[in-house]
Amino acid sequence: MSARIAALLAAAPAYAALFLAGAARADVVVELRGGNAPVRASAATADLAGLTLRLVEPGKGERREVVPWYFVRAVGSGGGGADAPVGGDFLELGEDLWRARIRVERGDAPFARPLVARHWERLRGASGPTGALAAEVLLRCALEDLDLREAAEPWLVVLRHREAGEPTRFPALAPVIDEATGLLPELSPFVPKDRRADLAGALDAARGAGGDGSARVAGALARIMAWTTGAPPATPGAAPARDAAPAERVLAMLDAIVGARDARDREKAVIEFDRAFPEMPAFLGAWRLAASGAQAARLARASAGADDDRRLLLERAALELLAVPASGLDKTGLVDAYALEEAESLLREAGDGESAAQLAALRAERLRGPAAADSRGD
Repeated sequence: MSARIAALLAAAPAYAALFLAGAARADVVVELRGGNAPVRASAATADLAGLTLRLVEPGKGERREVVPWYFVRAVGSGGGGADAPVGGDFLELGEDLWRARIRVERGDAPFARPLVARHWERLRGASGPTGALAAEVLLRCALEDLDLREAAEPWLVVLRHREAGEPTRFPALAPVIDEATGLLPELSPFVPKDRRADLAGALDAARGAGGDGSARVAGALARIMAWTTGAPPATPGAAPARDAAPAERVLAMLDAIVGARDARDREKAVIEFDRAFPEMPAFLGAWRLAASGAQAARLARASAGADDDRRLLLERAALELLAVPASGLDKTGLVDAYALEEAESLLREAGDGESAAQLAALRAERLRGPAAADSRGD
């Protein structure tokens, strides 16, 4: 067995047995990519999830295995007669996905995207490993292009597949979704004003493709984004169910921070959040600081006290937001840009134009750097 085939099997252990086990009957012969010996099965059925094989092994009985289309090169009759009834469009789909997978693995994501995009309309709602690969390819391509709008839908679809137990199809590459929460670090609810409407629209448009759980996650992200405008969201938040996905629970706790009615409620929400994530990933630390600063900014702007008191609240809120870039936790540049933009605005409202101008210059410098996300946002 070649090193390439060994690596292929290691990347997809669920299919390794297909290369090694024979079948008592061989009505269907499946040629697999990578130079492996054909798989022999007693029957096969085809759908978007993949090629489902019925294998009957001596002494072990019958079992079924789903082989993703990107592993299938051809399907024929075990008796040497006519081909098995598997549509050629599935094989064409499989070839495109195989080529896209290889291109992503070798760092040629821009050339992988069109191979999957042409099939996305039929795969976005598909279950199983074939649809899982397509979604992850598009997600990785969108992130490679720094295109967060295009990342929203495939992320929600990948999230649905992960909830169904489908693993990453790129185990040798760095993960793009946070393993603990399912969140996409690049897709923050705390973004500058010129990105807010675009991302909120992309999340809204993508809700249907991800399933119920993913739709709730998208809604929770959009809800927190609405808080950052200074006004309450249009609909009240709902407590997540006990079996809710981790991403949904995390966002509900962030919502409790940014939407807290006063400083005491915010402190309680922050304590609860920190208790739930004693060793939180860096991106989540940045989001938590931004949520706290956003809540302080909202209350400061709504303050009806004397001018001096209101000015002090605005300045304190600006300082809280400046904790975000000072922390160095944000690797995308977007959360830092949001915090700097809000702090600048708060200082202008407080009458400190000189400090506000300094923050504006710092923000402009940061946005010119390589971490500035979504090059297609202009």
